[in-house]
Amino acid sequence: KLPSNRSPEARKKRRARLSSFLSGGLAGGTTTTFLYPIEFLRTRLAMDIGATIETRQYPRGMRDVFISTWNADGVRGLYQGYGIALFGVVVYRALHLGGYDAVKSELIHRKTLSLEYNQQQHSTKARKIKFNDTLTIGERFAVAQIVSVVAGTMCYPIDSVRRRLMMQAGEPVELRRYRNSLDCFRKVMTQEGIRGFYLGIGPNLVRSFGGALLLVTYDAFKVMI
Repeated sequence: KLPSNRSPEARKKRRARLSSFLSGGLAGGTTTTFLYPIEFLRTRLAMDIGATIETRQYPRGMRDVFISTWNADGVRGLYQGYGIALFGVVVYRALHLGGYDAVKSELIHRKTLSLEYNQQQHSTKARKIKFNDTLTIGERFAVAQIVSVVAGTMCYPIDSVRRRLMMQAGEPVELRRYRNSLDCFRKVMTQEGIRGFYLGIGPNLVRSFGGALLLVTYDAFKVMI
């Protein structure tokens, strides 16, 4: 159907879905913009492996990372890989938050219609079906887990490129392996194949349990409060 031919209820549902995806994407993009330097420092420190302080690149922690990156690249160095990271987090949060709301709303709608139909078939007096008693905690968690795994898997290649760009910040330009995100995508695909984009995805999928739990507990507390 064309938008002009949709019923008011259908148009309202469509706007609600688009609003969920857009809100999720914008929220993720805003957070990334303000906190990206912190994420950058955390990633660099996580990769700074050494048995002793003398063998580490950043023995004094965040201070060393910040000073060395600032001296080499200025504020731009703290945002190395920001462009691809912003794109990735907007897509991820749109799929994660917006997808959860969209799938949950669709299930609630179908379940409500099914309950009303069964009530009419048995000629019972229709009761008012509340929003918060149409999906169980288990059903909500199943939806959240599926959405978290799908969103994480789809966006993992983008996150992989972001981390590779982060790790070369502060190095001399002539020693850097990747010129930009597109160059990184091309070289990884050529040299490592599709598998190169999914290195370390196992722990990321396990971590999706936390993302699903966050969505479900947010829903639960929202109803309680």
